[in-house]
Parts: sequence; C-alpha cells; structure tokens
Amino acid sequence: MGYHVVEFRKERSNLPVVVASPSDGQVSVTELKDEEEDLFVDFNRLYFGGRCELNKPKRLPFFAYGVTAEAWKVHEARKHARRNQPHAQIMRMAGLW
Repeated sequence: MGYHVVEFRKERSNLPVVVASPSDGQVSVTELKDEEEDLFVDFNRLYFGGRCELNKPKRLPFFAYGVTAEAWKVHEARKHARRNQPHAQIMRMAGLW
C-alpha cells in the first residue's frame, strides 16, 4: 500500500493535483505516525512552520483600569477646553505657551 504523489503549482492557485498513484491501486488510509511524514499532511505545519498567528486581545480604555468617574470628568473637561485648537495644542506640547 502506498500514497498518491501530489503536485502544487502557483498557476493553479496551489490546488493539489494527483501526479502518480500506487501501482497496485490500493491507497493507505491509516494516519501517519512519523513526524516527517505528518509534516506533509498537516496544512498549518507545512505552510506556517508550526507557528500560529498572534491574536492580541483588544485593549481596554485607560479609564477601565480603576480610574474613578470623577477623574474621568476632569479628563473630559480638560479635553473639552483644548478641542478645535490644533495650533495652540502644538504650542502647549512644545512648551512655548
């Protein structure tokens, strides 16, 4: 019993195409135990090298970390005083005002 030989091409969008089959016509259906043979079967290990995508959790806003409602109101009041003043805000950050 053997395995099919499969070819992947970029021209066919990496669609697997059977190139050769076992001469006796019987194909093995048992799971592979060897790690090297399993590498060719597992898609993620083949294309990503055993790595996985990093999915960072969404960050919470700063006021969710124990800041009181009063502190949030002060923050909003300061932000309200500086709104629609980009030039003045740049001057404040530069320490010129």
